[in-house]
Amino acid sequence: MAQQFTYDEKGSTFLYFLLSFFAMILIPFTFFMWPKGVKDEEKRLRNQCRIHGKSKWYKKEQDNFRKKKSKPNLRKIFLLLCWVGFFVLVYKVSNIEHDFVEYDPYEVLSIDREASKIEIKKRYRQLSLENHPDKGGSSEMFMKIRKAYEALTDEETMKNWKEHGNPDGPQAMEFGIALPKWIVESHNSIFVLGIYVVLLMIVLPTIVGIWWNRSIKYSKEEVLLNTTQLYYYFFNKTPNMNLKRAQMVLSASFEFCREYNSEVRASTPKDNEDIPDLIRTLELMSISENAKERPLNFPYSVKARVLMYCHLCHIEMPSAELEVDLEYILSKTPLLVQEMVSCIAQLTVYAHWNKASMPRLESLENVMKMCPMMVQGLRETKSPLLQLPYFNEDFVKFCHMHKKATVRNLRSLAMLKDSERRQVLRRMGDEEYETLVTVMKSFPDVEIHAEMVVMDDEDKNVITAGAIVTVTLTMIRRSLGDLNDEDENGNGESRSAGVEEDVEDENSEQQQQQVKLKPWEKQKKKKNVKKKKPAKGGKKTAKKVEKQKPESVAGEGESSNARRDNDSSHSEEERDDESEDEAPAATSNDEEREEQEWREMQAAAKKKEQIALSGSKRTHTVYAPMFPTEKQEWWWAYICDRKHHLLLTAPVLITNLIDDATIDMKFPAPQKPGRYTYTVWFRSDSYLDCDQKQDIKLDVHEAKEVEDHPQWNISSDEEGGGESEDEGISSEDQSSSDGE
Repeated sequence: MAQQFTYDEKGSTFLYFLLSFFAMILIPFTFFMWPKGVKDEEKRLRNQCRIHGKSKWYKKEQDNFRKKKSKPNLRKIFLLLCWVGFFVLVYKVSNIEHDFVEYDPYEVLSIDREASKIEIKKRYRQLSLENHPDKGGSSEMFMKIRKAYEALTDEETMKNWKEHGNPDGPQAMEFGIALPKWIVESHNSIFVLGIYVVLLMIVLPTIVGIWWNRSIKYSKEEVLLNTTQLYYYFFNKTPNMNLKRAQMVLSASFEFCREYNSEVRASTPKDNEDIPDLIRTLELMSISENAKERPLNFPYSVKARVLMYCHLCHIEMPSAELEVDLEYILSKTPLLVQEMVSCIAQLTVYAHWNKASMPRLESLENVMKMCPMMVQGLRETKSPLLQLPYFNEDFVKFCHMHKKATVRNLRSLAMLKDSERRQVLRRMGDEEYETLVTVMKSFPDVEIHAEMVVMDDEDKNVITAGAIVTVTLTMIRRSLGDLNDEDENGNGESRSAGVEEDVEDENSEQQQQQVKLKPWEKQKKKKNVKKKKPAKGGKKTAKKVEKQKPESVAGEGESSNARRDNDSSHSEEERDDESEDEAPAATSNDEEREEQEWREMQAAAKKKEQIALSGSKRTHTVYAPMFPTEKQEWWWAYICDRKHHLLLTAPVLITNLIDDATIDMKFPAPQKPGRYTYTVWFRSDSYLDCDQKQDIKLDVHEAKEVEDHPQWNISSDEEGGGESEDEGISSEDQSSSDGE
């Protein structure tokens, strides 16, 4: 059968293709690009107004929300127009005339199927006169009428119609191409070729080039690779880096350089006047530090460092342009600090395996301090109480001079009674004091619990030399406002008192049961005790009993022998009972172990599912009035050896601590047996004086010797003996064969 390819002249097939392609793009595009509800955003800002109402980022969010609310939403209009076009395509596709219709000559002639040949001939004459080309009719319609008449009157034509569905007989198989015919026409070839050239040779290579140019500059964490190499260089050069040195390295990041980052504003002549004035102001405060190394002495690095110090010292910017630069630097700081932490962790691992200079633990801690300092706008020497609103140096002095207890941190201030706290801050207004208390109660207070196990060993609680120790760290996030509520309610004391009362009640019930026991029940209990734990010194007691017996009675010997026989028979029965009881006990212990292992596996699987599902990094909004963007509470967790200034585990950034979270950290145990004390640190990247730590003690035992399996213990003598025996057998076989 012949084949024939036809293009879609009417565009019906092409419309089906276009409709399906348009739907594949429009549906996900609408799902991701449809703007969020204005009411939800307004509700979120209203809830945060009480605490974050005076923050910089909150004012920006509020201004942006007002602009969105006042201006027409162009995104919604564009999406609605796209959907209107989609429904127009659906309407056109639904009204397409189908060309592939079964041929029916009766329908062409508009007569009944039961019509006679005379009626068919009469109808043919009538239609041929009406549609004859000489009388203004259509030639195509005239040919259709003639073909229909022949299909109903001529036998051969009727046979072709009934067998092949066409009066002309078998036709060529047609394949439709979902493209309009005008695309392949010769006079349109230049335009079609131009479109292909623009799309495939200009647009597509440009998109790939932009993506490749960005991918070779940035890492996975959206940090410039040159910046990462800069961090590696300085941490390797200065293993013990103090806080000022760490700030200088941070200011030298290439994210703040116009040559490497186009988002940075170009410097103006006015900046050359304002920056020296700020440097003089900082020199009066003895903060600035001269740097002669490259790129620490580059203009962009000096500018970033001066703006950072101004932010920490609460010095106002002389121009709006410098204020914009400072906001950009602060918005990039948390991401850059995370990159610095990861560089220190990788250098520690590299130094451990290659015996290079290892960064000290103090360098890591100084780097971690920079993030909350920049978020809160406080220097390391200032009191953490200055993070609270309306707090100044005078109120800090009042807190330090408190008679009953010195208030030096946030927790001690939160633990005070409201009357005492109000007395200390009596110079503060009522409205300001209420705002301060509200903000203080929102600050985090995290409780951590650490458990150590060795997962691969039989006894998980025994730590041997060189074993991989898994520390399961559980974090429970509360607020400082919960501490004062617990003290007022006295929940801790009532719980402990209730536990003691329960223990006393259980002891009294056990004593009453022992008093009420009957004599035979006591004897049964004694027998059971004898079965489990035989009494020590049994021979001595038996000798004492024999001495007390009178030897003059002759019949007592026989009775004593009979008693001994009975006792031996009873003892054998008791042993049998014990063996029968021990068998199910062993099986029950094995089942309990299997159930416990299954529960642990399920718990580990649930932890992995929780970690996988908790993809959102939105936890609790940080109170940071001087930070330009909205910041979420994140935490670092790591294990260290403070005695030797070593980092044992890579710091883990926890971004899902809303109420509680659990993570696993692994490190190898020391190679020598002994007692070791390590510290689990839990540091905040947003607040000062909210860090937590817990000491863990390791009792390291000697590692067990690996015993070889008896199946593989084949000595050389056995191997030689086997060979000699085989040789002897073969020699005997040979001699017997020779004899035969």
